[in-house]
Amino acid sequence: MTIILAIIISVLGAAIGSFLSVVIYRTHTDQKGILLSRSLCPYCKKKLKWIHLVPVFSWLFLGGKCAYCGKRISSHYLLLELTTALAFLAIFLHWNFLEFLPPANAPELLNYAINWPVFYIFIFYILEFSLLIGIFFSDLLYKEISDRLSVPAIVIAVVAGLLANPANWLAMLIGGLAIFLFFFLQYIISKGTWIGGGDLRLGFLIGLILGLEQGLFALVIAYAVGAIFSIVLLVTKKATRKTAIAFGPFLIIGLTTMIFFGEEILNFYFQ
Repeated sequence: MTIILAIIISVLGAAIGSFLSVVIYRTHTDQKGILLSRSLCPYCKKKLKWIHLVPVFSWLFLGGKCAYCGKRISSHYLLLELTTALAFLAIFLHWNFLEFLPPANAPELLNYAINWPVFYIFIFYILEFSLLIGIFFSDLLYKEISDRLSVPAIVIAVVAGLLANPANWLAMLIGGLAIFLFFFLQYIISKGTWIGGGDLRLGFLIGLILGLEQGLFALVIAYAVGAIFSIVLLVTKKATRKTAIAFGPFLIIGLTTMIFFGEEILNFYFQ
């Protein structure tokens, strides 16, 4: 049963990733009708059939090209779908809400129950990571972090945090404001050249989800990974010191690392 559900959740993730690609592109181009409009080829503008929109498989079967005009379709569409599928799978494996019951007269397939507290955590991270992956690719591709993605992520984090533990509101607020102010100072000093407005909202979200202590570790990871990536680009001459590099993806890498391995990292550090 666990394997079957893991496959279903992975397929759902790929479908959400396909939808995110539409949201990212139409948000960047300021198009309307994100939810209702038919998908089009970005080159020839012809409407795509359902067979052209099957997550992962359509891109592979078409060789990464439009079925009509033959123009090359960016591989980031495939990567986005695979990333979301793997993220959903990782969330399910980390917060597996299925509990096996002792054998009864019922078939083994039915000897499962849902651990509802774990299920609620699973749903929370499914929603958050759907938005975070959208932010990751939007910033990576266009150096933009849209309010359409960051604001819902913040609202979900606030509502979920208050429902899970109302007494924890002060810790959430301190974590969110501390990281926000840290970025805000950089924004003021650099006049927006070091940090963008989207990074401010993302920093606030990191503090809300992780709290101050783990949030600071997420920042350390983000800056470390970002520095290594920048050095590699400089050494390989794929960038110069004046090249603008999106920081949002590194913040999300730091956040993701602490969400999945935060306790282990803190225990290792303090020991």
